[in-house]
Amino acid sequence: MKRIFAAVLCIALTILLFTACGKSDDNMPLFTAVDQSSRKEVTASFKNTDSGETLDVKLKKKDSSDNTAQFTGNADPATFDRVTVNADGTETIELAYNDYVKAWDLSSGRPYPGTEAMEPQYDRVAFDYEDRKKDVLIWTPEDYGASSDDKYSVIYMTDGQNLFDRKATATGSWGVAESVVNMMANGGQKCIIVGIENGATWRDEELTPDLGKVTQASYEGGKGKYFSDFVVDKVMPYVNEHYNVYTDRAHTHIAGSSSGGIESFYIAMEHPDKFASVGALSPAFLLYTDDTWVDYLNKKDFSKNAPLVYLYCGNSSGDQLEQALCTGTKTMPNNLKACNYPEDKVIIKLYENGVHNEMYWRAVFPDYLKYAFPKAS
Repeated sequence: MKRIFAAVLCIALTILLFTACGKSDDNMPLFTAVDQSSRKEVTASFKNTDSGETLDVKLKKKDSSDNTAQFTGNADPATFDRVTVNADGTETIELAYNDYVKAWDLSSGRPYPGTEAMEPQYDRVAFDYEDRKKDVLIWTPEDYGASSDDKYSVIYMTDGQNLFDRKATATGSWGVAESVVNMMANGGQKCIIVGIENGATWRDEELTPDLGKVTQASYEGGKGKYFSDFVVDKVMPYVNEHYNVYTDRAHTHIAGSSSGGIESFYIAMEHPDKFASVGALSPAFLLYTDDTWVDYLNKKDFSKNAPLVYLYCGNSSGDQLEQALCTGTKTMPNNLKACNYPEDKVIIKLYENGVHNEMYWRAVFPDYLKYAFPKAS
């Protein structure tokens, strides 16, 4: 009888141990959601996009003001990489969750990283570009010191007009300054952001590399090579001279979305010796066939320098553009593999319900930061 009891006890303990996996633990890092203080029930649903593991945590109301309150719960960012928050039946989209961004402000109805609203300030510098001027927006964090011993990494980004101002589009800005501020506060790399404006009149022309025959006639005549040279030969030297930044490849990155995603990818492939990573979100790879991409990439030498390639795309049935872009995004890892690009240098993250706008790129940008600026182990 004692042996039977011991065996049953052992099995019970084993079951408890296994069922404990995925549960919240007060010793784990704290996730924080800022929302209206009138919220009565707030639940965070965490997800691992690779394994499918999930965890639901009922959040507790903590600090509050007249209008907003912080709701907190515990979840391991080493286990989960996305979170959805349900507040009294109102659910957010999936948001990045990691060591760098463990808090989201939901109070405006548009989730932004962190617990406080920001109005990022930046320098505006005009450059000669063909027969006109092109503005470049350079954001530095509050602790930036022009002559301090601490140097800063740089992320160059397309569509600078949509990166900082929360009124930039109907769905807000990219929230990149907010993401970087949170990254720095959580032990990540000090960083500045250089956003190159791409006005509507010339945007398609500027952000379409000329690799050969395009799949859509309206995009013929792309001048992406000129834009690439502008970034590398004009903007980067200016930033290196006038800002307290690292000038080596290891601390230099580039990112963008849609046409800006394909152009950022192109710039990184053209200059693998200058960029440690590229974040291509909802990239317009479909402008060229897979054969054209393989032919182009096969002409490059990535044996010494192969930037980390971070790919993201949504696939919502309600957004035909994003669905089309998702097809090209899914095939790019195979195109890179066919050209002997290191497989461990390619990350692809998909979001089945994702659509083509700044809110979704804002939601995933902190995930790109996690891979571009890995924490030292």
